[in-house]
Amino acid sequence: MTLNRKLNEATRLMREGGLAGLVIYSDGTCNILRASALRYFADVAPMGPNAAAVVSADGRVTLLVQPSWDADRVKQRTWIDDVRGADEFERGLTDAVRRLEISGTVGLGGGREMPHPVYAALSGAVSVVAADDIIETIAREKSPEEIALVRKAAAAADAGFEAFREAARVGVREYEIVADVEYAMRRAGADDNFILLSTGPHNTAMRAPTDRRVAPGDIVIGEITPVCEGQFVQLCRTVSVGAPARALVDCYDLLLRACERAVRAVRANVPASIIASTIDGVLTDAGYGEYCRPPYMRTRGHGFGIGSVAPGALIDADTDRPLLDQQVVVVHPNQYLPDTGYLACGETWMVTRDGAERLARTETKLYVNS
Repeated sequence: MTLNRKLNEATRLMREGGLAGLVIYSDGTCNILRASALRYFADVAPMGPNAAAVVSADGRVTLLVQPSWDADRVKQRTWIDDVRGADEFERGLTDAVRRLEISGTVGLGGGREMPHPVYAALSGAVSVVAADDIIETIAREKSPEEIALVRKAAAAADAGFEAFREAARVGVREYEIVADVEYAMRRAGADDNFILLSTGPHNTAMRAPTDRRVAPGDIVIGEITPVCEGQFVQLCRTVSVGAPARALVDCYDLLLRACERAVRAVRANVPASIIASTIDGVLTDAGYGEYCRPPYMRTRGHGFGIGSVAPGALIDADTDRPLLDQQVVVVHPNQYLPDTGYLACGETWMVTRDGAERLARTETKLYVNS
């Protein structure tokens, strides 16, 4: 059998679950809130609109990609030997199931992305059950290569924020700030980026950039998220353009204290909800309890990538799933406060048995540009 760890673990878990096969599907989407199980498993980003790995219980695997002309690119990047183009995807999928002699019950990973015609074709050939937990279980143990990619993404985030801080100056347009950040993170090795920001004296949220120019006295907030081969790291930062008002200094200090206290509570085997409850507790004690719910805030953090806690979901007071060793999570008390508007504060941490490891090197503080 192949020495590929992911395939070996997948076949072991399939046997334990009584599955004759496993289909891992992707529609080509991979973003900070919806990581791709297929990208994780196959070590390659599918273009879409349809792609799937078909795995037999004895360890044979076929990777189907659409459009078919993308097969050559995929072959150069994946560990899977049998890569096939499938312009008629439903037929290609059922043919692969028959060719690998899969009969009985088949697990389906990524099924929430699968359109009905593809699901109908697959379920017409075999019995299908949800099996996202197989990929999530495999991903909970990060390989040295995956941890290296997380650290590479963290370094790209640091580079991105340095560009953000330098660009957040009077007269610069919002889209010019984003262009500088994108360029810096790409140069640092990111293969994709997600960036939100807002500029103004009293922001209400972060959003896509516009052509607005930064003005004296503005508060510039940003959420920058580089991606390195499916691994994500995020920084949330605030820059004051000119000397900050006392209210801004005090309010940001409050968010820093909330963030620091939440991070101190993070460790393996505690419920993820402790992040939200700790942040909300600090803000409530300071008299801002009514602002600890939408529309004044969206979330206190989120899981990142396959294998993280509630991957793609928001971390709130009801997220009772435990944090696990090596999970990557974002802790951010991003918050609207009446005296300052919306502020961005927080970053990404790796959960450990004894606490949390800081991934980025950029200091979490209120930055000031003269």
